[in-house]
Amino acid sequence: HDVEKEFPGFLNQLKWTLIIDKIVRENNIEIGREDLQAFAKQQLFGYMGGSAPLDQEQPWINDYVERMMKDRKFIDDAFHRLQTEKVFAFADAKVDAVEKEVTVEEFSKELEKHQHHQH
Repeated sequence: HDVEKEFPGFLNQLKWTLIIDKIVRENNIEIGREDLQAFAKQQLFGYMGGSAPLDQEQPWINDYVERMMKDRKFIDDAFHRLQTEKVFAFADAKVDAVEKEVTVEEFSKELEKHQHHQH
């Protein structure tokens, strides 16, 4: 029974993963070592109350970053988060929001059209 309960969530996750992978492949979105290192620093500064120290090249900061770069789980999590952020930034740049004035009737028709697609 657990499988039946979990399946819709699993299916959505799978669709999402396939969509992300397709966008990444088709648009050469890459996550490099520098991206991961910057993410580790960002996370560290977040733990310290959000402000980056004036001297970001302190040895202990680099030690922390190097340690995180050897942590498989951190790398996986950071990679997926960064990839998702880059995909959204890419999509945001591609999608133009178009404002147009419509009457209440036109809006209702448009809404009905979209609701029929949902089912």
